[in-house]
Amino acid sequence: MILITGATGQLGNAVINTLIESGTPAAQIVAGTRKPDAAAALEAKGVQLRKADYADPASLDAAFNGIDTLYLVSGDAPIDVRIEHHRNAIAAAVRNGVKRIVYTSFVDTAEDSPFGFARIHADTERTLAESGLEFTILRHGVYADILPAFLNGYAERGVASPNQHGKARFIRRADLAAAAAKVLTTGGHPGKTYTLTGPTALNMADIAAVLETRTGKPVAYHSLPTSDYASILVKATGMPQWLADALAGMFAAMDRGGYDIQTGDFARLLGRDAMPVEAALVAQLGL
Repeated sequence: MILITGATGQLGNAVINTLIESGTPAAQIVAGTRKPDAAAALEAKGVQLRKADYADPASLDAAFNGIDTLYLVSGDAPIDVRIEHHRNAIAAAVRNGVKRIVYTSFVDTAEDSPFGFARIHADTERTLAESGLEFTILRHGVYADILPAFLNGYAERGVASPNQHGKARFIRRADLAAAAAKVLTTGGHPGKTYTLTGPTALNMADIAAVLETRTGKPVAYHSLPTSDYASILVKATGMPQWLADALAGMFAAMDRGGYDIQTGDFARLLGRDAMPVEAALVAQLGL
């Protein structure tokens, strides 16, 4: 039995659908979610639903009972809360005899990173190493899918972020889901850390240049201080300050070089490259 946490989120849902499409019987998949009522589409495919709330250890005990492999999707909360949540999940896995955890980490886990969420992943990787469980780490590159949310109004205002020159190898969630399905259903992965990034590296000025080329209209790029950019995100979207600070820090952290990493792990797992971010962006924006 394979349990996918965050099953109603974009990544967890994609992993479940990829598993089914690649031949894993739905009856062997459990969708773990805080809101089982929102997962009717998965249940209709034959997937079992279980409530799994990282903040509620009792729900985790019930959800993880009888599970062989746990796909642990990083949560959505402020740094210290997420650290506690991930520790709760790992402790519940130990208590309930889960044999293996596959964890969705991040390409750069440097704890001094301007991207505060890096601390979460560093702590979770350490906790897994100390747990005694078999585990595999999937270090994800920055999601290509998030880029359109930061490009609203680019035709009028251009593109802005705290990124200056450093690049990232963006990768789609769909490609990460394919890699996860491979690791979840094949052997040879215990103790491995896979860094999963796209084949091309771009900075945000390069993204602006792609938009300019595709539209045939000038698209300026503006580098902003992280605090100013975080304020803009809060005002424009209403997102909480902790999330805006993290996202602004993510763009600033690109300049440290930790996101521009190509190990070849993705191609070795899948026998192909991930979709280049340029193609993903063009498809997402309909250019």
